[in-house]
Amino acid sequence: MDPSPGLPEGQAQPSLQRVWLKVYALLKPIVIDRLNIVDLAEPESTIAGIKKDIEFKGFNVWILVFSIFIASIGLNVDSTAVVIGAMLISPLMGPIMGFGLGIGINDLSVVRKSLLNLGVATGIAILTSALYFLVSPIDEASNELFARTNPTFLDVLVAIFGGLTGILAGSRKEKNNVIPGVAIATALMPPLCTAGYGLANGQWEYFLGAFYLFLINAILIATSTTLVVRYLRFPLVAVVDPAKERKYKRMFTAGLLALILPSGWIFYKTVSQTITSSEIRSYLAEHAKFPGTEIVKSEITWPDGTPVVNLVLLGEHVPEVLTGQWGTGLASEIPGAQLHVIQNAAGPDNLEEMQRLIDLYSDGREDLAARDSEIRNLRAELESTRSQLGQMTLPESLADEVQLQHPAIASAGVGMFRTAGTSTWAPRVEVVWQDSVSVPWSVADQLRIGEWLRLRLAQPDLAVIHGQED
Repeated sequence: MDPSPGLPEGQAQPSLQRVWLKVYALLKPIVIDRLNIVDLAEPESTIAGIKKDIEFKGFNVWILVFSIFIASIGLNVDSTAVVIGAMLISPLMGPIMGFGLGIGINDLSVVRKSLLNLGVATGIAILTSALYFLVSPIDEASNELFARTNPTFLDVLVAIFGGLTGILAGSRKEKNNVIPGVAIATALMPPLCTAGYGLANGQWEYFLGAFYLFLINAILIATSTTLVVRYLRFPLVAVVDPAKERKYKRMFTAGLLALILPSGWIFYKTVSQTITSSEIRSYLAEHAKFPGTEIVKSEITWPDGTPVVNLVLLGEHVPEVLTGQWGTGLASEIPGAQLHVIQNAAGPDNLEEMQRLIDLYSDGREDLAARDSEIRNLRAELESTRSQLGQMTLPESLADEVQLQHPAIASAGVGMFRTAGTSTWAPRVEVVWQDSVSVPWSVADQLRIGEWLRLRLAQPDLAVIHGQED
């Protein structure tokens, strides 16, 4: 069929072009001009501003040290607000964006200067953080620390978009406060602090994971800076031979892929574990049922790459045969999955014990740490008591010796007792007197026996208790 019936041949194409020109003219002020960023850029002031922030000495060094201490404290006590405050005052963005700028405008002197200052800043940050964690009394890894040890492809995307945001904001004629937000989003400080924690405690998985996250953030921020600088056509300092430039681009692309691929693998594992965890919870919701029993806690861990499910039950005791069937069914649904069931029978006698199990399971590390501390204190007290008892050994014949001191003494008991509210032990003697004897006894006899015992045991403060036989 003729595309333009009624028109001479050759006029259909010009008509289509006129339509597209009209569409372009209509969309240009609405979309294209609105998305334009080239006209808003100011290359000279942007280059000058980034170069000014590259230098890392004096004032900037102390700001970095202080911000690292703040971030380390925030990570140590699991305080997100403190960590954010440290990221706001961190000066690490300067040399990173300077590195990207130097590549973008072919200025090798800026590249060298940026790399040198970034290396110095990174070393100072890690050593400062390691020093803090060496002297910190809190040596347990918090959630904030652990969150910086497993970078994924999502962190790559955050670094790319953060870098694009930073350089676009910095290239505008009108300056704004976007850079602090970029510093928070891309999180340059916390990974370095976590690397310092790993270095201080010899936990190399923390060190390597956190330093890898820092490399991702730093290199991709610099890459984003380079791309925007080239797109905005910043003036080049030197013109590189096209063949060499293509070679450098290939090398850079290969290096960038080598950096990103591990994060993609980690992201794949994370997504796979999330999907598997969802399937496990669906299976438990459908099959892990028993009248009068409730699942109060379920946790999935991955110690060897395979899921281990810990289930805490409250209520009627579930027969082991049934829990075994749950585990077998789970393993058939998800190969390699293991099911561990913690339970106790319901009832007033067992409710307190079951609650203890739930609390121990939910807050295991805190409870175990408290119990370890209590055990250490009890052991220290036991050793102290043994030492005191060893120094105050009572003669085995002492009870017989006491009875020989007066015919009215029916019996005598000896032992050690501890004063209430103290950890001090001392010997005590209990003397029982009887009335039905030929020789009567008096209070003076009791006092005499007490003095004899104190002299016999060389214990001036010996407690002597007198009683009368019923």
